Amino acid sequence: MGNTFTANAASGGPGDLRLSNGGTDVFFDVLTLAGCHVAETPWQQNLVLLFADGHRYDRGFSGFDLGDIPWTADWPAERAFLLRVIDTALTRHGWHRLRYDPPYAAEYLARYRELVTAFMPAPAVAPKLGDWRLAPAPALLTRCPEHDLYQGEAGCRLCDPSLQPVD
Repeated sequence: MGNTFTANAASGGPGDLRLSNGGTDVFFDVLTLAGCHVAETPWQQNLVLLFADGHRYDRGFSGFDLGDIPWTADWPAERAFLLRVIDTALTRHGWHRLRYDPPYAAEYLARYRELVTAFMPAPAVAPKLGDWRLAPAPALLTRCPEHDLYQGEAGCRLCDPSLQPVD
């Protein structure tokens, strides 16, 4: 089973990123490490929480289309933020906190960056993921004392033994 990340899949967007379940865990790990470091606004925090909780409840069905993100009228800044998260991850920010070496993560991130760059967001009328202009519940933004990541709904993803290799 695997996961697919797309950009306007319904309208024949610029392709996709297909990852195994393990690859998806790595992808969300490195995006969460980068995103928690740079997120400031409610919209940004909600996006990073999507990564922090990604692939935790629906293994094998965690991919998503960029069109599902609740973009607002400020989508140019929002897309720029997502690109900043990807670029921060590409610098290997925080990867020393991983219990493993992610040999293909840079490849995943580079492909995802291509998708995001080619994607033209449209403000969501009735977003499935809620209104990200509203701040997340403070408990979701509580940081793990060991990894400095948002706890999200499922706790720190780097502390989760179902996602991380055991030493």
